[in-house]
Amino acid sequence: MKTITLSKVLTDEEVKNLKGKYLTNEDIKHDIVDMDCDCFTDDGNLLFKFRKGIISQELTDIAWENYKGMAKASRGRGASAGEIDPKATYWKKRTPVDTKGFSTKYLVNGKESKMRVNNQVASQAIGYYEPTKSLGVDLPCRLTHYTRENFEKFKNGYPFIKRIDESYSNLHHEKHSLQLGRARKKPNFQIEDTAFSTMTINRNFQTGVHQDAGDFGFGNLAVLERGKYHGGYFVIPQYGIAIDLRQGDHLCVDVHQYHGNTKMYETMSDKIYNEDLEDIFKDNPEVGTLGLDKKWTRISFVFYLRENIAIKCNAPKKYVINMRHDREKMKHHKGVQRWEAVIGKNINIDLVKSSKLYCRHNTKDSKVQGMYGCLQSHLGLLKYIVDEKIDDICVLEDDSTSDFIIPDEVRTADHITYLGGWRVNLKMKDIKKPMDETLKEGINHLKNSRVLTTRAYYIPKWKNAEDLLNYIKDKKVWKAYDIMMSEYVKHLYYPALSHQIVGYKSTIGNFSPKLKYENY
Repeated sequence: MKTITLSKVLTDEEVKNLKGKYLTNEDIKHDIVDMDCDCFTDDGNLLFKFRKGIISQELTDIAWENYKGMAKASRGRGASAGEIDPKATYWKKRTPVDTKGFSTKYLVNGKESKMRVNNQVASQAIGYYEPTKSLGVDLPCRLTHYTRENFEKFKNGYPFIKRIDESYSNLHHEKHSLQLGRARKKPNFQIEDTAFSTMTINRNFQTGVHQDAGDFGFGNLAVLERGKYHGGYFVIPQYGIAIDLRQGDHLCVDVHQYHGNTKMYETMSDKIYNEDLEDIFKDNPEVGTLGLDKKWTRISFVFYLRENIAIKCNAPKKYVINMRHDREKMKHHKGVQRWEAVIGKNINIDLVKSSKLYCRHNTKDSKVQGMYGCLQSHLGLLKYIVDEKIDDICVLEDDSTSDFIIPDEVRTADHITYLGGWRVNLKMKDIKKPMDETLKEGINHLKNSRVLTTRAYYIPKWKNAEDLLNYIKDKKVWKAYDIMMSEYVKHLYYPALSHQIVGYKSTIGNFSPKLKYENY
């Protein structure tokens, strides 16, 4: 492994003047780093650590399969999108005006646009984000829109992200530990117990000189490649150093330093090789998104922690109802509160039958006890919420997934909302019939259907819990908790945020819904 120490080749003012500009090989003053290397500044600070080939082919395949299409066109990438070129395809159609370096306004039907934009590039932030304002709208702490729309692919790529996190810990354990500790303060906005909340995915464009802003700790970079190309070196111009980052490599770097890439290009032999590549992206070059007229592919990833998430993001409290002897299920739940469930089989059956609990004839005693235990578990939690006057609560059973963000629409509603479950027709006799009540994205008011199972539901205010509790207590006869709740709760969020964990069945009656279309 190589260790190097570097002095500045540009003053602070000189490198600041490069913001938004494209770098060339002339900005590289030292040998290009293409082997394992630790690099420090002459005042002893770590600049970067680079490792070749530490990400396996299996993991890069996973990343390619799930993330290759996630870098979508964006006009909001700031200096990293590079200087505005009025002759470029994208701007020929829009007539830029009041251009200032890497941002511009443009004419729309002869009128000047209200906002400034940047070059259109294929770039997307994936994962979690702090509160921001967009087009005059205040956005809460959240999964980014594209992540919500592709959440399963996002999760499927976790092994790739976790490998980067593992390597980060190995390369810079002190910084990783600080960053991980900060990320764990807000586990609902953390990517799978890593030091990261977010990753930016870029495809095929040369980045202009910029500093990463709003990040806590070091940035961590990796790339995926298809076909052949040259260039694309990661350059830190103030120190005149460049790294040849390729597939399988990991770069742990101080992204608060000004940095950018050199141009990516094809040699004649590259072009011949790339001619046989399948056109898997179906990009339209007439749109003018920079870099997407190429047949080869370079997808770059930057993994980081949004600094303001730990400061500004307050997640709802999540309570998972879990039995003492079933603690193994809690491994699926990070950053949640455990609520001790009432174990029905420990309750005297005669006491259960003397309660208000209704039960069908020929129902096994064990099932009756299980139903009563489930009922008392939920009622106990509701009473606790009311007694402590706790708002902003999500209640889950332990065989339900809990790794989701509750939309602002749900958190600001004035009613309890189902977040997942088994949807059936309103009348139990029609339980197996297809439902004619269609669902729209967002909150739905249920008129002709209801939700059985209490997989996951959200309580915005403790008063909502009090009303539900009183409704159940006032009933002359108690049924199973989910049936009584379905009579009271009439709202559902679609698509479901919480799903039943594969392999787990109900502990009440060893039951698992078989009608797939009802698991909304």
